Amino acid sequence: MYTVKTSAEFIADVRALDSRLMNIRLSGIEIDRKAFKIRYSFICDQTVDEDLKRKILQEAEKITSPAFSTVEVFVKKIVSNDQLVNVEIYNYINANYPSLSIFLKPTDVRSVVVGNMVKYTVRLTKDGAEYVTKNGALNKLNEFLEKRFCSDFVGATEIKEAEETVSLLSEEVYADELQKIEHRTIRVNDVVVIDDENMGDLAVYIEDATSGEVTVCGTVTDIAERQTKNGKPFLIIHLDDTTGKTSGVYFSKKSTYHKIKDITVGEDIIVRGSIGEYNGRRSFTFDKINRCTFPKDFVKKEKFKKSAPREYKLIFPSEANTIKVKSVFDAEDNLPAELTENVYVVFDLETTGLDFMNNGITEIGAVKLVGGKIVEQFTTLVKPDYAITQENIDITGITPEMVKDAPKISAVIPDFMKFIDGAILVAHNAEFDLKFIKRFAGAEEYEVKNKVLDTVEIARANLPQLRRHDLHTIAEHFGIVFHHHRALSDSYATAEAFIELMKIKNR
Repeated sequence: MYTVKTSAEFIADVRALDSRLMNIRLSGIEIDRKAFKIRYSFICDQTVDEDLKRKILQEAEKITSPAFSTVEVFVKKIVSNDQLVNVEIYNYINANYPSLSIFLKPTDVRSVVVGNMVKYTVRLTKDGAEYVTKNGALNKLNEFLEKRFCSDFVGATEIKEAEETVSLLSEEVYADELQKIEHRTIRVNDVVVIDDENMGDLAVYIEDATSGEVTVCGTVTDIAERQTKNGKPFLIIHLDDTTGKTSGVYFSKKSTYHKIKDITVGEDIIVRGSIGEYNGRRSFTFDKINRCTFPKDFVKKEKFKKSAPREYKLIFPSEANTIKVKSVFDAEDNLPAELTENVYVVFDLETTGLDFMNNGITEIGAVKLVGGKIVEQFTTLVKPDYAITQENIDITGITPEMVKDAPKISAVIPDFMKFIDGAILVAHNAEFDLKFIKRFAGAEEYEVKNKVLDTVEIARANLPQLRRHDLHTIAEHFGIVFHHHRALSDSYATAEAFIELMKIKNR
């Protein structure tokens, strides 16, 4: 019999089958919708024979929708090993946090297996350790490890001495708020070797140079000499390649010091260096510098962005359910062409706070309007990388327990981009919600280009008699009943209000 359970309940039932499954974990679910097949992959620290595997399969079949004709179970034995864990941690940090990996060595990662618990320590510079703590990187790393090993993980950092670096003062560094995109390139002319005869003549756009080791070029807009606390001279060089600006620190070398110091404002150079982060700021260290000529015929290429996915992967839309007693599905009056001839997606977010750069999304709700009627809904809780405070809970009713098994926003964004593809976006106080969506969509290499309408602005223009134009007041004006501060309910209320406002607007 098909039963609906959370993943935690499902795993608890599987573990109850046999003592050998005490530490079994669900590592992934693969869905083949064309073949109506689903496969549950597990990892376990004990050998699972065919008889026990059949019992696991029976549990999986209980929670699987009848829409799937084939259910498969795969169990891989894997035992936590300190050396294997160390390698996974080191590789994960290198792949996901390039700014931390600059000074990270394999020997900086140490772990100890104690029963079913693995305790690990990562030795980082002071700035790196602060970055890890502030950005919740250890929690993300724990989640990654727990999907690969049958253990619980607890991580910590230790401070180690950093190699000599300079963190540029804010007034000396150009601000950089760039999205992760592919590297577009510039080919310079007339390279004159100063530091490196093998550097070549190809550089990436400064706009694209966000982390790791890169080569950039441009015109020097400023150059200044400084000294470290130990009296070692270095240069701060500002570059502009017309796609962006950057600042770099160059530690002088005896063999090339005078040649580099002779470079003046207005000259073109090509440089190779490493980008990291120190005290929360982006920092670029120039390792090699050559003179060059910036191409006069350079034309900037447009940024590449992912298009909306063709298929939903995780969050699937469902048929709409009206909330209002007098349903918009049953509207008898003629709807304006502006409403019926366009597709709209009305959406709302619940978040951990108001600052979009320092808070996360806890819930997304959206409804789609086609022909002036609400036909589809999209809704999901989201597990944020930020704390849910008691104030958040009091406002939204969303608790940490509710989102502990919810997907991360990175997994939700592709499906949301598909849902809004080709639609006009509508939201109440749209700027707030749009900033969050654009931030997290940009992190996954998507760009939100949709036209956006704000029901606050439409209401102010068409209901000037109202003293306030918040969603509650507008809903009350139109007789719309909803549960405020839950994303899907707010989306329905906003959609119904939007339909009524469009009728008034187009009279």
